[in-house]
Amino acid sequence: MLFEIDLRIIDALWFILPAYFANSIPVNVSKIKMLEWLGKPIDESREFLGHRIFGDGKTWRGLFFGVAGGTLAGLIQQNIHLDAQVFLRSLLGNSLLTLPQMTVELAFILALGALLGDMVASFIKRQSGLERGDPAPLLDQLDFVFGAVFLSWLLIRSINYERFYALIIITPVIHVIGNIIAWMLKLKKSPW
Repeated sequence: MLFEIDLRIIDALWFILPAYFANSIPVNVSKIKMLEWLGKPIDESREFLGHRIFGDGKTWRGLFFGVAGGTLAGLIQQNIHLDAQVFLRSLLGNSLLTLPQMTVELAFILALGALLGDMVASFIKRQSGLERGDPAPLLDQLDFVFGAVFLSWLLIRSINYERFYALIIITPVIHVIGNIIAWMLKLKKSPW
């Protein structure tokens, strides 16, 4: 049973990889000086019911490069799919491992969905009176997964529930570890 769980986790990680890339890229490109001109907030400082819509942390730069980076990750996955599958089968000693096929269209949708999900969470946090950087446990870790899975469902019209449940379990752990690393590298102001 443990080995089956491992295969589900590998399947889930391979599927969601474009969304993971898309979600992590905005904080990384925010430090690039020559891209400052794209760093304008998407909400243009507008308010809804007395609160910012998304806040300064959701920029055109992050959206553009996040979607582009996630789509590029999917293109790479599409091109190395069979080699990666053979490598993982050999590494794990299991010929039953089958990686989901990635397409550029699916990668684009996963990346866009991840960032839209993050924007929805930002909206919820602003309307709740939370400031940028304030923690919102589980919302901060799963917003992009729900956005990515929802938009991918619109494209492929099916949900692999085992994959979805695996993502809900493993993503918060990966997200926390990633945030701590980004904080230690001084890419983020807080470790959440």
